[in-house]
Parts: sequence; structure tokens; C-alpha cells
Amino acid sequence: MKTENDDKSPAQFEGTSSSSSAENNTKKMTNTKKPFWKRHLMSLFLLLLIIVSIIWGYAANRATISSYEKQITEINTSHQEKLKEIKGVHLKELLTTLALAVRSEMIAQNMFQINQYFNQSLKNVNVSKLVIVDQNTGKVLLSTNRKDEYEAFDKKVLVRTKKTILKTYGNSTYAATPIMGLNTQLGVLIIQVD
Repeated sequence: MKTENDDKSPAQFEGTSSSSSAENNTKKMTNTKKPFWKRHLMSLFLLLLIIVSIIWGYAANRATISSYEKQITEINTSHQEKLKEIKGVHLKELLTTLALAVRSEMIAQNMFQINQYFNQSLKNVNVSKLVIVDQNTGKVLLSTNRKDEYEAFDKKVLVRTKKTILKTYGNSTYAATPIMGLNTQLGVLIIQVD
């Protein structure tokens, strides 16, 4: 004999049980639904770590770049100072060598040859002007710029020098050395470099 339970097909059992379990599940979900941050806690934590690592990497990169730029600036400054010092030494050596040649020609009263030395120095070296100044009167005896001849030279410190000196006025650097004769000073040789 068949019982009532035997008459029911499996589809009927599934239908009734699935509809009742769906109702139970929806009741449980509405009662125990977790907030968004709790459901995705691990994802949010990983996202936060990624954001923090990006910010940290950017800040570390900027700090490193800033440090390197500061070091580069310091190196450039020290190199510029050293280069200026080397140029000054070179200018003094050029002036001393030229003064010896000018001295021998001034003793021989050969101003044409001195003018040739001046013209050659203008071509070979970064020199903008060469002058010989009388230390007593302060007037220019010979110059690469003919307009300056027999005019008063305005840099008195250079005219009164007793040794080779290097001075900077504005954007120009001047080097001066006395030209000594056998017994007296013949003048002062001054080079202007821009």
C-alpha cells in the first residue's frame, strides 16, 4: 500500500522544501547582514596598504631627488669656485710672462713690438683689453683700445700695485703687475678679462 508520502514525487518535495528554505535564508540574511567593511575587510586592508605604499614610495623618491639636487648644487658651487681660482692663477701666469716680454721691449723703446704682443694676446686668450699705465700719473701709455691712450685709468688700486694682483670689478676681472726696469718702475701692465 502506498502512503501519502510515497505518492509525492521528488519534485514536490524539492519545491516545498526549497521555498521554505529560501524563506528561512532571506530571514537569516536580513537579520544577520554584515556591514560592507566587515564583508570586505581583507580587500579594504590590502587597498589601504597599496595606497600607503604608493604615498611612501612617492615621498621617499622626492626626498632622494631633493637630496641629490642639493649635493649636485654643492658640487657645482665648489667646482665653479675651483675653476675661478684656476683661471685666476692662469691669468696671473699669463700676465707675468707678458710683463717680462713687455719689460725688455720697453727698455729698448720698442712700442710697436709691445703692440704686437697685445694683439696676439687678444687673439689667443679670452682677454678683452690690455693696457700699460704710468704708475706716477695714472695715464694709459699704451692700450689695445686706442681711445683709452693718454686718458687717466680709473682703477687706482691696480695702478698703485707693487706686486701681481687680481681684482674683480662688476663682471670683469682685472690682473695687474708692475713692470720693473733696471732701476725704476716703467709702468703697470693691466689685463681685463670678461
